[in-house]
Amino acid sequence: MSMGNFRRDLHVLKVWLTHGSELLWIRARMLRLDAIEQIKSILLLITALLFTAVLFFLGFLTLLFALNVVLTPQAKIWTFFGIAGLFLLLIIILLVLIVKLWCKQSQFMTSTLNAISEDISLLKHNNETKENDYE
Repeated sequence: MSMGNFRRDLHVLKVWLTHGSELLWIRARMLRLDAIEQIKSILLLITALLFTAVLFFLGFLTLLFALNVVLTPQAKIWTFFGIAGLFLLLIIILLVLIVKLWCKQSQFMTSTLNAISEDISLLKHNNETKENDYE
C-alpha cells in the first residue's frame, strides 16, 4: 500500500464524513418535516373518512324516512329526497378529497427519498472524479 493510495483514501473518507454527514442531516430534517406533514394529512384523512361515514348513515336514514312517507303529500317526499341527494353530493366531494390527499402523501416521501439517492450518487461521482485527479 503506497502513501498516495493512503492519502487518497483518507481524503475520500474526509469528504464522505464532512459532506455526507451534512447532507444526511439536512435530508433527515426534511424527512422529519415530511413526516410531520404526513401525520397531519393522515389525521385529516381519518377525520374525512369518519365524517363521510356519518354522512352516509345520515343520508341512508333520510332515504328511509323519505321512503316511509311516500304516501304522504308531495312536498315531504321532495324534501327528504333532496336531503338524501345533498348528503350523497357531500360524500362524493369528501371521497375526491380523500383520494387527492392519499396521492399527495405518497409524493412527499418519494421526493425526499429520491433526493437522498441523488445526493449519494453526487457524492460518489464527486469522489470518483477526485480519485482520477490523484492518479
